[in-house]
Amino acid sequence: MTKTKTLMKGLLGATALTVFTAGNAFAAGTAADTLVSNTFTLSYDVGGVTQPPVTPPADTTFRVDRLVDVLVESFAPVTPSAPGATAQPLRYRVTNQGNDTHGYLLTAVQEGGDDFNTAGAVITYYVDDGDGIYEPGGDDGAPITYTAGTSTPDIPADGFLHVIISSDVPAGAVDGETADITLVADTLEGGGSTTAVGPDADGINDINATENVLADDSGTANENANEGDHSATNTLTVGAADISAVKAVSVFSQDGSGCTTIPGTPATPANEQYAIPGACIEYTITVENEGSALATDIDIGDNLQPGLEFISASFSGFSGSPSFSPALPSAGTICDGPVGTACRVSMIDGELAGGTVGSPTTGVLTIRALVDNGVP
Repeated sequence: MTKTKTLMKGLLGATALTVFTAGNAFAAGTAADTLVSNTFTLSYDVGGVTQPPVTPPADTTFRVDRLVDVLVESFAPVTPSAPGATAQPLRYRVTNQGNDTHGYLLTAVQEGGDDFNTAGAVITYYVDDGDGIYEPGGDDGAPITYTAGTSTPDIPADGFLHVIISSDVPAGAVDGETADITLVADTLEGGGSTTAVGPDADGINDINATENVLADDSGTANENANEGDHSATNTLTVGAADISAVKAVSVFSQDGSGCTTIPGTPATPANEQYAIPGACIEYTITVENEGSALATDIDIGDNLQPGLEFISASFSGFSGSPSFSPALPSAGTICDGPVGTACRVSMIDGELAGGTVGSPTTGVLTIRALVDNGVP
């Protein structure tokens, strides 16, 4: 967003113009308090004879007024925030679009009408090195913690502050919910002063004085145009996994055939296979993620009960680096003794990418066992 404003003062009778400047030219124009000096020459003839030139008694001068114009912009987060996540950053940029040097009062506002409020908001900032590019820890140096009610360092015309508002997301936040946080930057007099810049007191232009002209737009309802402040709203969005799991059991084959091969081909017709001693039983644990965020560190533990003989297990659909740990029992292990000792199946370190309601990502753990037939 760029605002271009022109401040003009009348130059009377100008035929030549001389500018004496104590500063540089900026995007907002000539630096405040610059003395502009104007002079003219006049010559004439009488009866074809050139007469002495008329010389003005003095130059005509004025001082460039102080244009006060601040702009706040927000930059959306790259990734969503998890429920319960702490110190989640929102990034803003404050630009001095005026023609003088100023410090700024910074305020974080929790907006209403969103889904939740964050907690523990902390404002930090980086003083830009002059290119307007966010380079934390590099050219823009280390972060500086802002103390409420104080002034930032003075920022020159065309200078930037990169501001971070970090806050905590409540643990109960739900996938897709949002929190809106606004940064308000109020222009101060500079030099460490906490006095806000005000408009020209009498509203009448004094050609020989440097007076304030407030030229800021309004960014949000937290401030108004032409008051020396500006604001922008940024949004934290919750990205959560929504995990569910179900376990099902079926008879893969009544005679135990094909039990070691997963997935293999179950015996048919399936509804005529019975769980008699020696039959192959298949357990499937199906895990679904309907949330938008990646679910990590998925661990599934299953203990086969006495009366079964472990045969095999496998998993599918999980990303990451899933594995069985500890190692699977040997095929043919009798699941007797205390539950969880002889026949424990434990898959660890699985991941499921984000899905949507009605179209989840899915991972399946399959376990095969025989019904113990009492034969050693």
